[in-house]
Amino acid sequence: MHSDRVDARPATDHVQGLIDHRPGLPVAVIARKAGIAPSTLKSLLSDAQRGPDAARTVSHATAARLLAVKPDDLPHRDRGYGGRSTDAAPALRHVRELLTSHPHLSQATLARAAEISLTTLAAALHDVDAGRPRRIQKAAADRLLALGNHTPLPEHATRRSDTVDAQHVVNHVRTLQLRYDRASTAFIAQTAQVNPSTLASALIDHERDARRGINKNVARRVLAVHELPPPAFLRRTHVTETGLLRRLRGMCAVGWTLPTIAQAGATTAKSLTDFAKSGTSTPAVRGAVLTAWARFAHQPGPSAHARRHAAAKSWDPPLAWDEHSIDNPDTTPNGTRIPGTPQRWDPSLLRHELAFFTRHGLSRPECLRRLGLSTGRARQLLTKPPAPDTHHTTAA
Repeated sequence: MHSDRVDARPATDHVQGLIDHRPGLPVAVIARKAGIAPSTLKSLLSDAQRGPDAARTVSHATAARLLAVKPDDLPHRDRGYGGRSTDAAPALRHVRELLTSHPHLSQATLARAAEISLTTLAAALHDVDAGRPRRIQKAAADRLLALGNHTPLPEHATRRSDTVDAQHVVNHVRTLQLRYDRASTAFIAQTAQVNPSTLASALIDHERDARRGINKNVARRVLAVHELPPPAFLRRTHVTETGLLRRLRGMCAVGWTLPTIAQAGATTAKSLTDFAKSGTSTPAVRGAVLTAWARFAHQPGPSAHARRHAAAKSWDPPLAWDEHSIDNPDTTPNGTRIPGTPQRWDPSLLRHELAFFTRHGLSRPECLRRLGLSTGRARQLLTKPPAPDTHHTTAA
């Protein structure tokens, strides 16, 4: 036996004990943890099972690595991180204290100093700040706790060459949030196709130290976002609960069901039902109703049941309202027609409907197509002198 080789049996017996302790764990996992090839360990175990005559020798280093593997080193579905995880709260509270007492430090700087990813640190901070349980690698927790104690804190550094002034990004994000409801920082980041934690960290770092920059690519993508898709929607401060309820009932009156309206507005039918009963909206309901209204208000829906139900409740259709009156609780419906039904036209009514559609950006041909009128018939009506204003009975 060479002086640098030893009997493999103590090491294989130790590994067999690990396997007996965790029978569902692949041998390859133990091999990787010991830093040897899985095929080597499988061969050693196979020879050991054939009896003493087949026993082999291994290098002293290999035996030492196998014997050093402990049960707690191995992955466990309830513990994660190879069995070496720990409660993140103490380390993350220490990080929060450092960020508060040293304004020049950023999450990214501390993440680099502790040799962990910024995403991991930001997500763990978010969970701990919210009071949610969080575990991280014990080694990472130890490195975070060492910052400012055994490990010097990073010095204030000049802006990196791959960053730009974050103020423009901060202003742009705030502008979007003023223009849109349901425009969280995370949603803006997702729309810009950047990591939400990265954008959130950059905004927080900028608040602490305006000299901090933001990655050029992140800034470029965020600044390129000028419109947000649903479920965000343009903030309309004049919209009232009364107007939302009238819009919801109006869509039902022309054949749209609550599930269809909810799907178009990225919410649930139950949320709309609760709103219809209580008359009190949430941002999600507000966005859902306004989004669906823009899509469904001017075309008939497929549900005869929704129309019958709305008629039984005497709900007014969309064209019973003007945009300037629908949100005023003191107004009454003008009432014109339900889309898709025959209508006896007069010049006043036609002008009223053309003005309604024009305010929504439709061209004259599109208006006439929606109203089911030919150009010649519309011209004939519009050349007549306007009749005195009359109240058109609502077709519910």
